[in-house]
Amino acid sequence: MPISQTGTLNRTAPATSGITALVGTVKTIKISNTGFTLLELIVVIMIMGMIASLVIPRISSFHAGEMKRTSRRLASLIQQLTQDSALTKEHYRLYFNLDSSEYWTVLVEESVRESDHVILLFEKPIGKPSHLPEGILFEDIMTAQKGMVTEGEVFSEFYPIGIESMTIHLKEGESHFTLVANPLTGRVKTFDHYLEETNPI
Repeated sequence: MPISQTGTLNRTAPATSGITALVGTVKTIKISNTGFTLLELIVVIMIMGMIASLVIPRISSFHAGEMKRTSRRLASLIQQLTQDSALTKEHYRLYFNLDSSEYWTVLVEESVRESDHVILLFEKPIGKPSHLPEGILFEDIMTAQKGMVTEGEVFSEFYPIGIESMTIHLKEGESHFTLVANPLTGRVKTFDHYLEETNPI
């Protein structure tokens, strides 16, 4: 510590000005954590709305396309069974299970019981049951024998001379499709709504 010529001590003031300046600088550094401003939120909402407007129509188009594909598969199956029965002179049945959304085909074979001459029918499954795509249901099925069926199993007959008339209603959410089979030709018409007429062909 420096000593003056008079013998008294000279106390030098501590150099605090630099520290004070540093502290003052640190205090001025702030991190903004106030979140989004109103303008930023509006921009985000607009972007989300634009994305939704692009995605939702595509989803709707996908489901509508799936209903059309399912209708075409069923129509093709009905027409194929009609042709097979006419060519082979065989008796077929097309089964539907409205609870499990399945459908399958069987070959019906006949035999006569000698004791009382009763005709017995035996069913031979052809292939495995097919399932409707997820989300698509049999809303109801109408046949000449059973009328309207909304649950359980029902089948339609395919003979060499023609088929049993049937109307199939498919449903997916609020969307409906109707398939109507012509009993003479097996030709199937499809409609993209619920058609209450049983056979408008």
